[in-house]
Amino acid sequence: MSELLEKDYTTILKTLQSTGVFVTCGLDTPNIMVAHWGTFGKMWGKQIFTLPVRSTKYSYRIISQTESFALNVPARDMRTEISLCDTISGFKCNKFETLGLHPKRARSIDSYVLGECGLIAEFKVIAVIDPENIESKIDGLFASKRPHSLFIADCYKLK
Repeated sequence: MSELLEKDYTTILKTLQSTGVFVTCGLDTPNIMVAHWGTFGKMWGKQIFTLPVRSTKYSYRIISQTESFALNVPARDMRTEISLCDTISGFKCNKFETLGLHPKRARSIDSYVLGECGLIAEFKVIAVIDPENIESKIDGLFASKRPHSLFIADCYKLK
């Protein structure tokens, strides 16, 4: 296992907050989604990333089954691909093909990663917090009726 360095945290968080990062998951039924937020921290002696995903997303189904995902930070300007990825559904098409992206086998998890990305971190899910366990604690959190589950994952490998 390779630990994320401070500069890697900074790069991922900065990209999350600006353009977003690609999240890849799955082998048999691979998918890509875009994340625009998430958190890093240390817990249980592990480097932890918390990924929010709505249960209506195709990626939610895959991450729930495989208990893994990868964060893929573009090595070049990919705002067009990110924008398109946010608007098409993995239920309806193979996003790798539709977006013209090149999948590569992840090193440590059952997933593909993106060949176009320079910084890739692979994660194994160690806990899931469902929306009903959060909603009652934070008034008005899911007023939009689009709640997210939180996948808490251990950084398993870094490219």
